[in-house]
Amino acid sequence: MKKLLAMILTIAISTIGVAQNVYYVSTSGNDSNSGLSEADAWRTFSYAASAASPVSAGDTVYIKAGDYGYDDIFIDKNYTAGAARISFIGYQNVPGDIADFDFTYGDNADPTLMPLINPGDRNVGEGINLSDIYSITIKNIQIANSLAGINIWNSASINSNHVLENIFLQNIGWEYSTAIAIKEGDGNEISNCLIVNATGAGMDIWGNDNHIENCKVYSNESQLTPDGTYTSMDYYIVIKGNSNLIENCYGERDGDLEDVGHGFEIKESGQNNLLLNCTVKNMIGGCFSVRWEGVRNNEFRNCHAIGGVSDDVSAFMVREGANHNTFNSCTSENCQAGIRFILAGEDADICGYGNSFNNCIIQDAKWAIDLNPYYYNSAPVNDNKIVNCLIDDADYLFNCERPNTGNQLLNCIITHVSSLTAGGNTLDFEYLYSDFFDNGFGMLSGSGNISGDPLFVDASSGDYHLQEISPCIDSGTSQDAPSTDFDGNSRPVGNGWDMGPYEYSGPVSTHSPSDFADGIFMYPNPTSNKITLSAHGADLSELRVYDLLGRDITKWTRKSMPDETSVVLDLTDLPDGTYLVKTEAGVVRVCKE
Repeated sequence: MKKLLAMILTIAISTIGVAQNVYYVSTSGNDSNSGLSEADAWRTFSYAASAASPVSAGDTVYIKAGDYGYDDIFIDKNYTAGAARISFIGYQNVPGDIADFDFTYGDNADPTLMPLINPGDRNVGEGINLSDIYSITIKNIQIANSLAGINIWNSASINSNHVLENIFLQNIGWEYSTAIAIKEGDGNEISNCLIVNATGAGMDIWGNDNHIENCKVYSNESQLTPDGTYTSMDYYIVIKGNSNLIENCYGERDGDLEDVGHGFEIKESGQNNLLLNCTVKNMIGGCFSVRWEGVRNNEFRNCHAIGGVSDDVSAFMVREGANHNTFNSCTSENCQAGIRFILAGEDADICGYGNSFNNCIIQDAKWAIDLNPYYYNSAPVNDNKIVNCLIDDADYLFNCERPNTGNQLLNCIITHVSSLTAGGNTLDFEYLYSDFFDNGFGMLSGSGNISGDPLFVDASSGDYHLQEISPCIDSGTSQDAPSTDFDGNSRPVGNGWDMGPYEYSGPVSTHSPSDFADGIFMYPNPTSNKITLSAHGADLSELRVYDLLGRDITKWTRKSMPDETSVVLDLTDLPDGTYLVKTEAGVVRVCKE
């Protein structure tokens, strides 16, 4: 019996230890209440978060929509790593009734929709502080007109494991404040947040293994402050730690604001971070940037930089010695500079080295590649690679205002660029296996370069996939070529690597008679003079023949049979080489040797 009683007591104690309580906060409550029901709710978020409240590990606090005014929230809970999560969750009318985050840019904080912390003075208010604690969820909360937003500010690096979800922060700080700041905090999740007008930074992530998803950061104000600065945002998302993932996020500097705007930037000693599927608009200080020599081995993938009302927007910026970072399948649209190397002093003697740009598209730029003269312009740009990229419609391919050595441009397509270079320095770029077409300068010297029409599917609508007769197909090199193309398809397809960001995966091949049981027979192939194409079930009346530069040579070679199902191509007067024959059944290659 004593053993049974001891067992029951042990189970009871264990059960009490993991019990989960639910508490309530509302603007009609009182902090002297029990907090255990909506009718007996507490009045302030700050009391619920304090050491004085009974909230403990595993509990949930529901906070009803309303204007809570000036309420500094220091969460004084969960000081033990691995403690059960405490959740502070806003609701509108009934707990759990906010399924989606409905705020968009242009909205103002609205206390009828979610609880609002609103000091009403951007010089005061600590917002929400989660320093030196673990496993807290903050969800469905607004903070507006406050000095601070949300701070995870630890005295030492810890895996704090917080969750911030559905947070709207508006008008944070007056001189230099951050809406969401993480210092020495690892393993946090931030999602579905909207930040509008934080003077210092939208997010400052100085920690490791954090995940930022579906967040948007905007600035549209430029008020002069007493210290001579402006309220326009400086950094939108800045990353200073390692192995963070930022995906599906958006940043916009809305207007020609006083602060130049640094979009999504990795600096200090940030390494192995991934920015995925992000879009940034109108940043003079770089839509996407890597900065300082300790910044290396980061990747920007499927990121999109857009120009705006400012005429000197930088899409992808490398500065102060950042090295061995990779930009994969990124696009620049209507920016002054597509790729910009720059130096602002800051104890660096080189702009950047060993960085790679793969499968990127630069459209409508003044300078596609800018070796910018800003500050200490004798610092070089060395050993960077631009591979399988497309540059279309630029005033200059380069602005060369710095020494440069060992840089390469490989497997690229350069079209509709007015001039090769501006600036007073000598270019030291190597150009390999690239197509230069319809530019204000000729084909640049280098192994494997061509000057034919790349034959895009529809360049006018931005479709830069290659047609099946493009001379860029199988004309590239495997040297430093990425293993996938812009769409994520494997390279190579066919007999070699293609030029440009898209690998053609259509029916381009050389066929033998056995390849087309009901299609096209070619004989002999290769040939020294004539070749016969015979079709079974395929109409050859629309046949076209191209050389590998994309030139239509059908009229020189075509001789049709009466039934239009056989064609003789006379290659006698043509140079030895490979020719593309486009038929109803697809494209085949014929060889003259």
